[in-house]
Amino acid sequence: MKIKYIVTILIFFIGYSYSQDKKHNILFIGIDDMRPQTNSYGHSQMITPNIDNLASDGIQFNQAYVNIAVCGASRASILTGIRGSFTRFDSYTSRADTDLPDAITLPRLFKNNGYKTASIGKIYHFADDSKGDWDDFYSFRNGSDYKNPNSLRRQLEIKKIRPDGKYAGPPFEYSDVLDHEYNDGKLTDVAIKQLKKYKDNNESFFLAVGYILPHLPFIQPSKYGELYNYDDLVFTEQRTQPLNSPNRSIAHDWSELRNWYIDIPESGPVSLKMEEDLIKSYYATITYLDTLVGKLIKSLDDLGLSDNTTIVFWSDHGFFLGEHGMWCKHHTFQEAIHVPLIISSPKMKKGYESNTMIEYIDLYPTICDIAGIKAPSYIHGKSFLPVLENPDLEHKSEIYSRYQTLEVVQDKKFSYHEVLQHNTGKVLYNMLFDMENDQKQYFNISGKPGYQDIVDLYSKKLKKMRDFTNKPIIIE
Repeated sequence: MKIKYIVTILIFFIGYSYSQDKKHNILFIGIDDMRPQTNSYGHSQMITPNIDNLASDGIQFNQAYVNIAVCGASRASILTGIRGSFTRFDSYTSRADTDLPDAITLPRLFKNNGYKTASIGKIYHFADDSKGDWDDFYSFRNGSDYKNPNSLRRQLEIKKIRPDGKYAGPPFEYSDVLDHEYNDGKLTDVAIKQLKKYKDNNESFFLAVGYILPHLPFIQPSKYGELYNYDDLVFTEQRTQPLNSPNRSIAHDWSELRNWYIDIPESGPVSLKMEEDLIKSYYATITYLDTLVGKLIKSLDDLGLSDNTTIVFWSDHGFFLGEHGMWCKHHTFQEAIHVPLIISSPKMKKGYESNTMIEYIDLYPTICDIAGIKAPSYIHGKSFLPVLENPDLEHKSEIYSRYQTLEVVQDKKFSYHEVLQHNTGKVLYNMLFDMENDQKQYFNISGKPGYQDIVDLYSKKLKKMRDFTNKPIIIE
């Protein structure tokens, strides 16, 4: 009897020790330039069954926003949990290890807590940014991975030089190749092998998989383009700046599209045919991405890792498809800052949508809470773990975002923007949009009678946030 009692005690403590050592895994799936452009987000023309399934297996956030709508700055902000300012995280060239070198980044914190960490594809904008965060690193950054012979031929014929000194290619491509032959197909296969390695070695992991899709050029196997026709495409109704807005409301001339690709005019709008081709290929690229994401997620099930892995699906910023006469990102309008966010966790609610407002700086502390890791006290983000447990809860009543000399504070009633003077921060112009009746931000009402008190209130909010973010970050 005594022997049986001792054996029972040993089994209990062995089991308890194992449960204490078993850490909760994170699959951190980053997307480049993606709007909330899936079927699950209400775009019925989109063919995105795998992302839709992910949403139905977790919580989809309908009002998630990036804090800076440019890749380098946004990614550095997300991975440090810190807002951008005039001098920190302000451009695509921003780096976490330069702008905030003493910060404990999200992957570094997991590594410090006994996790194996890996980056596959584009997580930080620069491949060597904070490279010590990762136990394993695979770059996979060949976004211009042209396969169609016509694309390659036209590059050599036209010889347009991109800003990086290489030949420009077409802004979209369809090619008769298999899914795994393009850059993002290759990185998906490597990510699956990485998961198998973790499974075989019984290792807890923070695996960051960064897809370049649907970033320009919009390239994919031909079969994805065949899924869409002209009737599926949604064209913007306003190809000009918002009514009553200052000229400075259009922050850029979408130089990324003009300077890096052929068949795009040096000034003025694209042709209607090019607009159609760009929108169709953007849709097709997302469907190709959906297939790859589905393959990656299925591997979690195949390896028996799903029951102990949280999936975080995010994008570094949105993308204009002709709205306000703009393409690409780099703004504070909805198309640039409103992004998809889906979190599927075995610990949390499933099959819900949340309409509470989320800022992307909130990802850092939330992921820490899911894994039971204490986040640093200096970060700016606020955990929305309670929303994952109860999707009806409100997290934040307003969000803040910026791009260089543009800043915005937005709640569910209004979106208030300011155009600032470079260096001084003096407010030059402002815009106010009624988000209950004008979600596409067509009409600037900041100068309309009866709105001055609202403008003053929201301007004070922006000033308070501006003063806060411009303070030095104290890391102890």
